Amino acid sequence: MRCFLNFFKSKSPSSDTAYVGIPDTAFDEALKREIREVEAYAAELAKSLQEQYTKEFEKKKRNNLRVCLERTIDGDEVEGISSDHVFEKEYCSFMAVEYDNFEEDDRFEDLDIPLWYYFGGYWHGTGTLYQATYDHLEKEMEEALKGLLNRF
Repeated sequence: MRCFLNFFKSKSPSSDTAYVGIPDTAFDEALKREIREVEAYAAELAKSLQEQYTKEFEKKKRNNLRVCLERTIDGDEVEGISSDHVFEKEYCSFMAVEYDNFEEDDRFEDLDIPLWYYFGGYWHGTGTLYQATYDHLEKEMEEALKGLLNRF
């Protein structure tokens, strides 16, 4: 649920065009492939950005930078969750930033960029998928990292 709430709380109106809503009646294997592609790209991007920004964070006394793809179901990190679970209700995947003592640093909100979220609903649900270009995702994540560095 954290992912879903942060999506609506933290996104500017202009970023709404980066996402598309998909009714659960339209879920199929092609959509599952598309979600997996977005998540795979995000995982690779996370590794690259972590390598690129680790030293900058260490200079600001923020150790063990972790830029990663995270997955939750109903806001809970579930062991063994993978892209095979994308059509489970309340599944959420997002790019996240963490570092040592991140939770204790109450000056900063969670930094995450939602990629896919399936809100189950009672009768029917809706999925929200990141649809902007990969370049846009990289730029958005870099801006988040630079913004965080500037606040230290």
